[in-house]
Amino acid sequence: MSYPHLELVSHHLCPYAQRAVILLREKDIPHQNTSIDLANKPDWFRQISPLGKVPLLKVDAAVVFESVVICEYLNEITPGSLHPSNPLEKAKHRSWIEFSANILVTTA
Repeated sequence: MSYPHLELVSHHLCPYAQRAVILLREKDIPHQNTSIDLANKPDWFRQISPLGKVPLLKVDAAVVFESVVICEYLNEITPGSLHPSNPLEKAKHRSWIEFSANILVTTA
């Protein structure tokens, strides 16, 4: 399968970026990792990141941001979904994803 050039811009300690890293590895998606210093964000990153946060996925010349959106995109461009096909079960999966995000916020 042919994929666009993918570059994940993140920080190795960012728990939200780890979502994308796990999905990229689980689905064996070829990509480049670029880690930035969050205390001293490079100018190029500030120019392409609307929120100034990681993770950010460069897809050829386009940019996708927010970890959940990045994961959904990666899941959709690859064969075999990590979500069940049943709409209710898929909604439950997404509910647990949101739940885990709230736990990260309260414990981080």
